[in-house]
Amino acid sequence: MREKKTITDALKASEGRLRKLLYVVTSTANGGFGPIKENIQAHLEYLGTLESSGTLFMAGPLFDEEPDSWSGDGLLIYNASSLEEATRIAEADPLHRSGARSYSIRPWLLNDGCMNLTFHFSDQKIAVE
Repeated sequence: MREKKTITDALKASEGRLRKLLYVVTSTANGGFGPIKENIQAHLEYLGTLESSGTLFMAGPLFDEEPDSWSGDGLLIYNASSLEEATRIAEADPLHRSGARSYSIRPWLLNDGCMNLTFHFSDQKIAVE
């Protein structure tokens, strides 16, 4: 059996790193694309609201092993204060509320990585690399 540690243990072990606690939601299609198509616009509007409030860190479709193939699954990362709050956010998502997708949530400690932003002042564009 694998030894388990607490989030506090993980925070201590990652001293000097970013140590940002986020919540990863794996969203799995339940009944094909019909229910997803019926609720996708409301889902995208909901994500826009979460993004505007700073609650949505990242989100997007999870493709199958072949990049041109998508079964309707998605991945969302919430900037929530607790697992309970992340659960409330996921339950309010129109794709989950309607039953088009089910979900699972796991806390994730963001420690390492990088993101590059390029600002083009002349045409007021921003690129994420």
